[in-house]
Amino acid sequence: MRALTRRNMNTLDGILTCGDLSLDTNTLILTCTRSGQNVRLSEKEYRILEYLIANQGQILTREQVALKVWGFDSDAEYNNVEVYMTFTRKKLAFVGSKTEIKAVRGVGYELRCYHV
Repeated sequence: MRALTRRNMNTLDGILTCGDLSLDTNTLILTCTRSGQNVRLSEKEYRILEYLIANQGQILTREQVALKVWGFDSDAEYNNVEVYMTFTRKKLAFVGSKTEIKAVRGVGYELRCYHV
């Protein structure tokens, strides 16, 4: 219930927000509200960021991310998660966002949203 409430608070007309980021769920465009820069995400990058935003402040395991993004029947390995996390981090840096995807050693990933 708490996750649904948080998700609804961060969504407005198909736009997910987290800190200085806005993610358009219709066009897959990521925008940094502070810098005004934007970039189009691949489907996997979008699904990763959408999942992280919906669960911001929580640590998500590689297994959770792999199941959510690639699905149960996929042959994707956990290395795929790491590779796409790198791609997604580069997109965050490209738009100039202060929001970070932090690796929690031996556990998984956490999205840290900073309001600037």
